[in-house]
Amino acid sequence: MKQKQIFEITDEAVSQIIKAAGLADSKDWPLRIAVNVDKGKFNYLMGFDESKEEDLRLTIKNIDIIISPDSMINLKNCKLDYVELEKGKHEFIFLNPNDPSYKSPDDDLDDNVTHDL
Repeated sequence: MKQKQIFEITDEAVSQIIKAAGLADSKDWPLRIAVNVDKGKFNYLMGFDESKEEDLRLTIKNIDIIISPDSMINLKNCKLDYVELEKGKHEFIFLNPNDPSYKSPDDDLDDNVTHDL
């Protein structure tokens, strides 16, 4: 049985993180992932940063990740993905069951199928 990770990153997100690190000349820096919660709204942040003593350090698919303890509480069981939201427009998304506005993706939907709402 596959063990659930504290934080997950899809292969698509890994590819884009590696590409971004190269463009920003930050390939030797870990990726900081954070979430600020303001009035129940989750605001996600990420960028290459230096590690602090209190940070949780993870290596996921050869990507060094740092997360502050305050953020980790709200990022547990979260998945970072890189998806095409609109034709030709790709973005990072956080699939986070801890976020009050989280809606589980419908894996049964297919891009080639029209669904009447």
